[in-house]
Amino acid sequence: MSCTRPRHGLGARHARCAAGSTRGAGRPARAAVAAAMATTVLLCVAAARAAPELRPAAMRLEVVRGPGAQACGDEAFLRAEVARGLGADPFQDDAPRVLTVTIAQAGPELTASMALRGSESAGDTIWAEGFGTRNGCEALLSGAALAIVAQILNMPERAPPPSEASPEPEPSAPPSPPLSRARRAAPEPVRRAEHPKVPTPPEAAPSPPEPLRLEAGLGATLGLGTTPGPATGMTLAFGVRRPAWSIAVEGRGLISLVQEVEGTMVDTTSFTTATVACYHHLLLFGCGLATIGTVRFTPHAPWTMRRRSDAIFGFGARLGAEWPLSRTWSARGYAEATWIVEDAALMRMSYDTATPAPLFWSSSPLGTAVGLGVTATY
Repeated sequence: MSCTRPRHGLGARHARCAAGSTRGAGRPARAAVAAAMATTVLLCVAAARAAPELRPAAMRLEVVRGPGAQACGDEAFLRAEVARGLGADPFQDDAPRVLTVTIAQAGPELTASMALRGSESAGDTIWAEGFGTRNGCEALLSGAALAIVAQILNMPERAPPPSEASPEPEPSAPPSPPLSRARRAAPEPVRRAEHPKVPTPPEAAPSPPEPLRLEAGLGATLGLGTTPGPATGMTLAFGVRRPAWSIAVEGRGLISLVQEVEGTMVDTTSFTTATVACYHHLLLFGCGLATIGTVRFTPHAPWTMRRRSDAIFGFGARLGAEWPLSRTWSARGYAEATWIVEDAALMRMSYDTATPAPLFWSSSPLGTAVGLGVTATY
């Protein structure tokens, strides 16, 4: 006796089964068909997973700020610029490789030193790069990001994205006889790749402070308050400089542009020496100063007045800006105000009379000056 029933596969097919010798002969044929179908499925899975898109090997980012660059070094901005250049974020907190970016102030220039190490040991360096600019912190980080992207793209070692980094499938066992529909539908549990925990490295030691540098400056000055009317002249300065501060000694000579005082022709000159201590931040600087000097009056008619020199002493403050022209030269402009403690006075000569001579002129309690010049740093 025989039976016939429909079966569905790749097309509408019919399988017939019969009792006796016909049923025994059909079992090897069905086993061969099952083996062929299992082989086809494995080949399709392998083709779907083959050749994933590669990306740069992962690394850990460390940003070290040196002297003069404490306000610079936005790690999030640098990380975003590198990810935008590569199309993917190559940084992972648990990666064994370490990319160290050291930012420091070198005179008027900001510098960034980059080094990729294969491990925490200082001698295992894969590549190193450097970059510098005078255009500020954001321009420095953008340039450093471009240099990092170029180095990563030139690296021969690439790795698949973490989402595709799964363990290779184990070779399947020989096909077994068809199981029930319920057992075939149950999926196998997915294994998750476990990343080894990498200990956090200690913070890098701060770089040694930069040595003192010599500084010399020369500029034109316009002063008010120490002489009758405005006065012009030159200012010469010598001092020492570090990225964040400087100390200098200045000498200044001014000649008054006004010669007539209360109807009397007088030539007035001023010579002062000042000690100046300044704090520098990016392009701006602020200073405190102490000044001492003399104001000299020379009359055109000596029979009505005598030559006179008065001492002058005061304290003040200065605010200015500095623009780098090269690694050595820079231009600067400033404005200052000085409280004159000991002022200078111009008086008429009193002959043998009981009435004292009237006062012609005395210096203002507050003196001001503006200057523009150049500075050389060695």
